[in-house]
Amino acid sequence: MEEKKLMYKIDGQMWQVQLYPVYYTYNRSLGICLCKKGRSIDDEDTLEITRCLDAPQTKNCAYIDVNNYGTDIIKWLEKNKLGKVTGQEVQSGFVTYPEFMFDESILQDYTNEHYAQYLKWQKELNEDQEFLIRSCNMCQKEIPLIVSKKAAAQYREYQQGVPYLIQNIFPELSNGERGLLARGQGMCEKCFKKMFDLF
Repeated sequence: MEEKKLMYKIDGQMWQVQLYPVYYTYNRSLGICLCKKGRSIDDEDTLEITRCLDAPQTKNCAYIDVNNYGTDIIKWLEKNKLGKVTGQEVQSGFVTYPEFMFDESILQDYTNEHYAQYLKWQKELNEDQEFLIRSCNMCQKEIPLIVSKKAAAQYREYQQGVPYLIQNIFPELSNGERGLLARGQGMCEKCFKKMFDLF
């Protein structure tokens, strides 16, 4: 497929831009940047038009940063036939962020090592699963866990204070994995055993 010619106004001037797919390490979700054609992702004019939110996303979907770019960015994406709004929205602070599903064939035209890694991770998931990435409070190591979307939704409620038992949310996880996710513990199994001299 021939790469689409995209024009976008940056600092009051129209520029030819290209999509630059990235991923967010927090939950291995998709992010999208706009770069001036031929420029690097590190260019100071690069625009990150998505937000990393602690919310479920399906493949090739991302939450659009309407806080900084307004709803016009949605109209621009749709006008250029880059995908479609899914109808899913997430409230964060005072802003409601809409989810947008990008056309995978178009993203493939702009593929890079970040998008390739994102797709590799997506292959590990079933349709009803998502990643939970949590850092150990002791060693700071980031540990990815694959859980059901239903369990992840309950876990978000648990983090807000709903009195679930962690073992009931994640019966399939090991004690060590549940300890990483539990309020008041938040450490990996290795650090827990080291702290209590259990090796």
